[in-house]
Amino acid sequence: MAGYDSFIHSVYEGIDRDKYYLALYSFVTPTSDSIELAQALVVEQTTGTWTAVPEETKEVKERSSGKVLGVYEIPDYERDLPPAGTERNIIVLVAYPVGNVNGQIPELITVLYGNVSMIGKLKLLDLFMPPGMLKAFPGPKFGIAGVRKLLGVEKRPLLCGMFKPCIGMLPPTLEKMAYEMTAGGVEVIKDDELLADPEFCPVAARVEHAERGIAKAFKETGLRSIYTVNVTDRPDRMHQKAVAAVKAGASAIMVNLYAVGYAAAQMITEDPAINVPVLAHPAFAGVLFEAPFHGLASPLVLGKFARLSGADMIIYPSPYGKVPMLRDRAVRVATELTAPMAHLKPVFPGPAAGMHPGTVARSMADFGTDMIIGAGGGIHGHPMGVIAGGRAFHQAIDAAMNQVPAKEAAQKHPELAAALGKWGDDPSTQTYSLLR
Repeated sequence: MAGYDSFIHSVYEGIDRDKYYLALYSFVTPTSDSIELAQALVVEQTTGTWTAVPEETKEVKERSSGKVLGVYEIPDYERDLPPAGTERNIIVLVAYPVGNVNGQIPELITVLYGNVSMIGKLKLLDLFMPPGMLKAFPGPKFGIAGVRKLLGVEKRPLLCGMFKPCIGMLPPTLEKMAYEMTAGGVEVIKDDELLADPEFCPVAARVEHAERGIAKAFKETGLRSIYTVNVTDRPDRMHQKAVAAVKAGASAIMVNLYAVGYAAAQMITEDPAINVPVLAHPAFAGVLFEAPFHGLASPLVLGKFARLSGADMIIYPSPYGKVPMLRDRAVRVATELTAPMAHLKPVFPGPAAGMHPGTVARSMADFGTDMIIGAGGGIHGHPMGVIAGGRAFHQAIDAAMNQVPAKEAAQKHPELAAALGKWGDDPSTQTYSLLR
């Protein structure tokens, strides 16, 4: 067993909180020595290796070593440990020097969950960064307030609709869909994550046709929408496509955030020439957070890191749709996206996947009004057509805002009635209350 190293053990009150960021881990292990485990974790992720080396001097350790701030266990054994070999549930709180990471997400993640991602049942639960460290991240250009101003929507949730089917359509068809969705009140029109840059429907043609459809609907109805064109690609090409799309009139940009990486997204969100909102899609994110004993917790993956990357709207699984996420996790993700965080603007959480008008009141009860309601099939699959599909969602939103049950509101709105007749009314629905 390694000797107890007093240099890397401390308490929270004993560190300079401006010089360290904190990480919280869960570790399931059969080891009988939790102190040794925590110490090995900190050494591996900062200055040390598997054996002593000459240049790991006191000066090096003072500058760059992490510190163990706390080791906790559930159950919290104080006397007798469980039988040898029994798995123990350990929680470790660690402090890492801010100076080890020079304001970049890739190295931050490497320190937090690099080599140790391969040592067993270890999961990163949370990250706490001092204000000085956050200064390196400009964050979102628009955020909730900026997107609302752009669309002229002050209080209620925004409605986001994606093209369906996911892929296979030609640009003229997307123009027709963009027109119908805008006319139906869809404020954010997005590509599906599978529609990137196919030969039969390239980015440039989609921008031209979709924006034309939006402009036509605005001229006829006065309703506004933005189109988040998916520019996902190799980082350099993705950036080039985003710049070209904005020059061609694109009103917003979309990236498959977790497929390209947080830093690649920053190339877009931090470029002054790309002065439109950016929407992040969650494709591939489950690889990072789904396992209960490995990876990073979903509020980090979908919340804090996504916000650091600078995206203005974050789509992720809802608790009620076809890719259900635990309600408490989904709500915590929304908290990470909207709560005060130094200078970083709050951004729109977008619980989505399998949503329909019958889920609106429940969504608003859980997430409030600062949210995006994401829908694909719930708009395009409406029995009365796409325009009616958008209207049905707005009728459900208005009903929830006024604390009127959806079934009652449907008596006055045939579009909402048709939607509830096809997909039903969420049995757990509660009316949204502005006073809650």
